[in-house]
Amino acid sequence: MDNSDEKHTRYQQAEALDGPVVLPLPQATQDLHQAQEDLRTHGCCIVNNVLDDNAISDLKARMDRQFAAELALGEQCPDRGSSNKIVIPNLVNKGKHYLDLVERHETEALAGFLLGKDFLLSSLTAHMFLGTTPAIELIHRDQGQIPASVEFPAIFNLFYTLDDFTPQRGSTVVFPGSHRWPLGYRVHPPKAELGHQVTLTAGSLFAFDGRLWHGTGANHEGHRRRAISIFCCAPWVRQQENAAAATSHDVFDTASPKLRARLGLKTYGTLGNINGTRIEHQRIAFGNVDVAFPDELIGENAELIPLQKSRKLD
Repeated sequence: MDNSDEKHTRYQQAEALDGPVVLPLPQATQDLHQAQEDLRTHGCCIVNNVLDDNAISDLKARMDRQFAAELALGEQCPDRGSSNKIVIPNLVNKGKHYLDLVERHETEALAGFLLGKDFLLSSLTAHMFLGTTPAIELIHRDQGQIPASVEFPAIFNLFYTLDDFTPQRGSTVVFPGSHRWPLGYRVHPPKAELGHQVTLTAGSLFAFDGRLWHGTGANHEGHRRRAISIFCCAPWVRQQENAAAATSHDVFDTASPKLRARLGLKTYGTLGNINGTRIEHQRIAFGNVDVAFPDELIGENAELIPLQKSRKLD
């Protein structure tokens, strides 16, 4: 089924498969055009040698310090759950070194290919293990909140790896080609043992279509396997992290126009406005414009309500 006229990108996926055929994993590449083709046909791609050794060491050290500092908050530390797989959320506020990954050429080239030039950052999180895990994560689709009958990607996940990903360390179980399966096989997850586990070197980028069946493997070694997830969505999909509410205004104030747009500070048609007192470039008709924060919101009887601002960075 070709519904290219129904969506807002030029992405054209390969023809549907006859059944739940699990394709081989694509080969690692440094050619982003090949990576885009792998996304089209396999639903996933591997780009190697993206981060150099210095960047890997720096990000690993920063991630470990961040985890330790949050743990030291005691009762104020967010609940991490009972699993040894740890997610550190909302890295948007936790250092420019994470935000730089959002604006990398690889992120732009691959997310823009699948989701179009106006894609949003849905969330920015760190993933790591603190010990062994007994079982493979539930096989799922990241695009699960969108009906499986939708024939195009609206969600896209990019993992920048900071450690080697191996099956013994719980590397991702993935089902290449499952975004092209007949509808009946896109509703209920396949058995985990039918998938492939990826093997990646530290500094690689593993990215996959939100319709692809996948899950985190069991970590038998207990290795602190670390990665940073750049989770992206189409501009009409609700973001996983509520950026308008959860992002420090200090980040907004210093962000590039591109990063502000990725965080949602650019309108998309009639979506994404912040309405209050008069601002420059106020949207009064259709069209995409940069969003500016008004000084005040307007309440009942035109009462002016100050918009809360963050502290300024030194």
